[in-house]
Amino acid sequence: MTEGSIPKEGLDVIRTGGFGWRASASIAVFFGWLIFLIIWLFFYADDFSGYQNLAIVIVSVMVLAGISTAAWAAWGTRFFWKR
Repeated sequence: MTEGSIPKEGLDVIRTGGFGWRASASIAVFFGWLIFLIIWLFFYADDFSGYQNLAIVIVSVMVLAGISTAAWAAWGTRFFWKR
């Protein structure tokens, strides 16, 4: 195997149905979260206390994780049960 080649196991993962839109959705959700966080911190954070701002950030991370988990859970179980 050359340094720049992808092993067969890696290609099997990438070629599995549903991988592409899930990867794209994960990237979009992450950048959406960053945009939300920047807007929140610059425009709305002053109206709330430090603990309330921390709670908003924690809840937003939980929503980010929930959306990503929901998108990937079905793919993961289907992919790993095929093996």
